[in-house]
Amino acid sequence: MQGLLQHPNMVQSDQPSQARPSPQVPVEFRDHCPPEFLRELLPDPGIGAFSRYAPQAAARQSAALVKVAALPRSRVLVAHCGGRLVAYLTFHPPEADSRWAPLPPGQIFELGGIEVARGLRGLGLASQLMRRAFSSPDFDATIVYAEALTWCWDLEGSSLGMAGYRHMMLRLFGAHGFEPSITDEPNIRYDRANLLLVRLGPRAPAALVAQFQATLIQKDDES
Repeated sequence: MQGLLQHPNMVQSDQPSQARPSPQVPVEFRDHCPPEFLRELLPDPGIGAFSRYAPQAAARQSAALVKVAALPRSRVLVAHCGGRLVAYLTFHPPEADSRWAPLPPGQIFELGGIEVARGLRGLGLASQLMRRAFSSPDFDATIVYAEALTWCWDLEGSSLGMAGYRHMMLRLFGAHGFEPSITDEPNIRYDRANLLLVRLGPRAPAALVAQFQATLIQKDDES
């Protein structure tokens, strides 16, 4: 959800984490998380909010997940360890002011956020969340898109520059069927490094795909 969630870094970081995965305390995954389950998880301090990392930011991000989980047709997947939220992946319908909101309900979704706590990156948690999301048939007849915006990227917590971070995003999403699309959507056009990543489900109706493609460029006739 734009304004709440982000597409942060999935590479290693030296940010302390209070979660300590071990054979005795493994990382567990849950799909289709209800709000009440998310409320019970303590956010790991390595969870941020738009590249800001502090206890307040982790708490705000946790509260945002609860809100997303309560939305109709939303889907929240998490990784948790010892009662702490250490990674999440969210999907929800387009927001009301999005150019994709008029498309048929239930057939288009935004991947609103994916994050792994600093200190637990490099363990493949983001890839595992993505694999769990798309190994089910839930999105086979839909379009899923993600707005990968540079101002949400945790460049400070990574060893990557802007180009390296962008490549990492393309690699992670590309492994699960997403491809970059050209659009004149203002948020995407704000920075040349921004990406609109789109996954066309294998059973997405041709009419839906045509509708979506027609929305990518909306320049005024006089421009």
